[in-house]
Formats: sequence, structure tokens, C-alpha cells
Amino acid sequence: MTSIISNNSATVAIRTLRSINDQLNQVQNQVSSGYRVADAKDNSAYWSIATTMRSDQLAMHAVQDAIGLGAAKLDTAYAAMDSTIDVLTKFQAKLVAAKEPGVDRAKIQTELDQLMDQTVSIAKSASFNGVNWLNTSFTNIYDAVESKDSLTMSFVRSNDGTVKVDSTKVDVSQVSLYNSTGGGLLEADTRSPGTVGGIRDTIYYFDPIGRMSSEDYIFDGPLTFANNSTAITFTLTLDADDPATTTGPQPGMTQTYTIDRAAIDAVNAGWNGVVSDRNQWRDVLASVIGGSVQVYRDSSNPAQFSIRSAETSARGSSYQMSGVTSTLASGKTGGLQDSSATIYGSRAYTYSIWDKPFELKPTVEAYIAITENHVDKTLTLTRDTVMAALGTTTGEVTSVSDYIQVLNYAFADQGMGIEATYLGSNLIRYDLIETLLPEAGRKTSLGVTGVTDNIGNAPTFGLLDVDVTSSHSLDAYINGVETMLSRVIDGAATLGSVKNRLEMQESYNKAVIDSVQRGVGRLVDADMDEASTRLRALEAQQQLSVQALNIANSSPQNILQLFR
Repeated sequence: MTSIISNNSATVAIRTLRSINDQLNQVQNQVSSGYRVADAKDNSAYWSIATTMRSDQLAMHAVQDAIGLGAAKLDTAYAAMDSTIDVLTKFQAKLVAAKEPGVDRAKIQTELDQLMDQTVSIAKSASFNGVNWLNTSFTNIYDAVESKDSLTMSFVRSNDGTVKVDSTKVDVSQVSLYNSTGGGLLEADTRSPGTVGGIRDTIYYFDPIGRMSSEDYIFDGPLTFANNSTAITFTLTLDADDPATTTGPQPGMTQTYTIDRAAIDAVNAGWNGVVSDRNQWRDVLASVIGGSVQVYRDSSNPAQFSIRSAETSARGSSYQMSGVTSTLASGKTGGLQDSSATIYGSRAYTYSIWDKPFELKPTVEAYIAITENHVDKTLTLTRDTVMAALGTTTGEVTSVSDYIQVLNYAFADQGMGIEATYLGSNLIRYDLIETLLPEAGRKTSLGVTGVTDNIGNAPTFGLLDVDVTSSHSLDAYINGVETMLSRVIDGAATLGSVKNRLEMQESYNKAVIDSVQRGVGRLVDADMDEASTRLRALEAQQQLSVQALNIANSSPQNILQLFR
């Protein structure tokens, strides 16, 4: 049906043309912008993801710039450290030359002064963008928080959408050559705990081993054992605990011995039962009593000998002879006689001499060599030990009473049965705690024999303090500068390892940025080949739609011709 009121063909043609124009505009926008998703209306999900990733990409580029700045700081510091190593090597050679007899030390000192100035110049000039790791101003360079600097490494977005910038820490105390308050690599190491209350410098003039129990006798021979009816009998009680010094004392071992002709012949039948002197009598006693005692001869008196407990039984150390009888002529006993009282051995003890206060700074540990009943141990003192023992917030030990408190806390905390007490006049005595270590005599030993620390061979002077014209030991200078050189080399190695990591991180960040770029492209970039082909097709469809509209619009004109 043909109508002059409603031209359905024209309406359809216009609708088709509008649709084609919309598609054509969309494709033209893709071709001109290069984006398939340019706005949120194109695809809100993809647009949101792409926008976030573009933001991350910009942040990653900023991180790359920060890495570049960090690398520049590292390069500056490393170059300065490398130059310092060369200067210290020359400095060490000059010190060695100063040991040569007859050398003019004043001239060598002049050269050393120039080398010192060079290290200062290197440290001060090792600055990039106002940051200098070699010439610092830390209030406390040994403070692990204060002496740390950071280098930006990466930008990270977590699964929950939170973002953060990761960094790596650089311990500047390991590379600082000079610090305004001391502690630089070329300065005296103020962390040293010194003598640790005097233990390092205490000299011992005695063997800190417990005293055994023994008794002296005078040989009254010769002794004639005609037959087994002639005999000497006695009883020994050995290794009982001293009730005066032991909680819950134990009785030890008691045994009776008989020396007759058979015992003599068992030692040497050629004697024909006659023990002529002390040496022969010693052999007889050792044979009869066995390993529970030791028989010693007095070199200053040919008749005197002593019998000592070998401390092979029980835990104590005691000696008592009783019930001595003899059927020999004149009642001779070889000098053996009843003890007037039990003779007890003593436990080991030792001393140290308090000298001056000291401080255990953060990360510093002092190691005290301990011998406890013949077992070598190590007592470790740290800043935390001092704070726990004294209830303070520093590692300072300011008095001998504080020191006693710290030692006893450490002994108990580290499972040692030792107690320290102050005797006055700066003298500290160390004893075994008998409730924990009830042994006595030679079974016991106690040594507090020296101190080391984890600072090592720390120099007690700074490089700028070296003066070969003074009375200071050249060997001490050489050793100290060698330690400084070693520390600078370690510092350069630290910078080198951080620099290597920074370079790896920089390469990785570049790869991540490229990956993000490709990911965004996959989401929002237009396929130009497809868009170009689509554009041509839509242009052709537009032309056809225009022609169809023209045809549809000509239909009413044809109807008018019918009425003419």
C-alpha cells in the first residue's frame, strides 16, 4: 500500500542511515584515536581497569626515576670508597716505612698528613643531590634506626587494591668515613666495651681448681713383715661431703685395708718382707689401697709422704684415717696414724678486679670465657642483658654493684652455677653455688679467664690521630689502620651488592612497565586493520542508505503524477 500520509520506506531508510552513521562515527573515532575503549561509555569495566593500570604505569616510571637517583648516590659513594681504599693502602705503606731504623719520621708524618687530608676531602665531596653517606652527622651512628637510609625499589598494588612503594635499607654506619659525633670507619670505634669491668685485664697468679683432701705422714721404717701374722690394719673414709658447706651432705666411702707379708711379696718378693724406705712403702700403699688415693713423696724430706684422696667416689672430697693397728715389732705403722679430724677438700673459686664503668651499645656483645668444673663455657653479655638485670633502658654499667647484679643475672639466665660477690677494694670473688654444683676438691674448677667481643680488633684511635713522631706504638698504628682498611673494603662491598640489586630491580621494573603497556593495549586499543575494513564497509553502506532514502522519498512524487 502506498500512502502520502506515512512514507514507511523513507522511515526505514532514515532509521537504517542513522544506525550506519552511528557505527561509522564509532569506527571513525577508533581510527582517529587508536582506542577501542576511549571512554567509560565504550566499556566501563575495561576503561576502569585500563585507567588504573595507566596510573600504576606512571607510578612505575616515577620509581624508575627514583632508582636512577639512588643509583647515582650509590655510584658517588662507591667511587669515593674506592679512592679511599687507594689512600689507605698508601698510608699503610708509609707506616711500615716508618719502622725502618734511622728513617726521618717527621718527613713521613708530613706525607701522612697529606693523605689524611685527602681522605677528608674525599668524604666531604662524596655528595649527590645533598646526600652524603661518607661524611655524616648522626647523633648516634650505632643506632640502627638513625643510621639507616632507604632507596626506592618498586611500586606494588596488592590484591585488595592498596598500593605501596617498596624500598631497600642501606646501613650508612657501614660506609660513613667520618661522623660528626664519632664512630666513622676512619675514626676510633667507640662501641668497644673495654675491659668489661676489668675481666679483660685481670691477671691470675693461681690455678683456680679446688683443693683436695690429704694428710702428711713420716715413714718410721724399716718395716719387717715376717709372715702374715705381722700386719698393719687401718680404715679410710673418703670423699664425704663437708656438712659445713654442703646442703644434705653424703657420707662418702669407708673401707678397711690390711698390709701383711703377702701384700709385701705381691709388690716385690725379693724384699723378703722388709720395707726399707719411704719409696718402697709408697709402692706398697699404692698397691694395697689402689686408685682411690694418691701417694706423694716430699722432695724436701726423705721420710715424709702424703696420702690424698683421688676423689673417685661420691661427690665430695674428704680424707680420714682411723683404726690404725700394728703387730709389727715396736708397733711400727710406717708412719700411719689416726686422723684427729676429717680433712675436707674445698671448692674452686676465683677473682677479678673491677676497674671502671662500661657500656654495651646496641649490637655489641661481650663474651666472657668461663670454666665450670672443667667444662669450658661462654657467658654472653649484651645490652639486653644489662637492661634486664638492672631494669634500665641503656647498656651502661656504672658501678661495681651494678656489675655484680648483671653477672649474677647472666649466670642464672644462662644456666651456670656461679655466683659473684663483692669483697671490697674493687675485688670480685666468684664461687660455685653448692646447691647446684655440690662437688668439691679437684673435681671442681672455676675460671673467669678473659673477654672477647664481636667488635673484633677495633681501632682505639682515628686515622687523623696518627702521629709517627709520638711515642705511640707503630705496630698499634699499623694494626689499627689495617682494621680501618678492612672496614672500608667491607663498606665498598656493601655498596656494590646494593648497586647490583638496584640494577636488577631497574631492569625488572622496565619489564613490568612494558607488560602493563601491553596489557592496557589488549584491553582498549583498536585493531586498526579491522577498523579500516569496517570503515570502508560502513561508508559503502552509508552511500547505499542515502540512495535508498532518495528512492523512498520519490514515491510520493510518482503518486502526484497520477492526479494530473
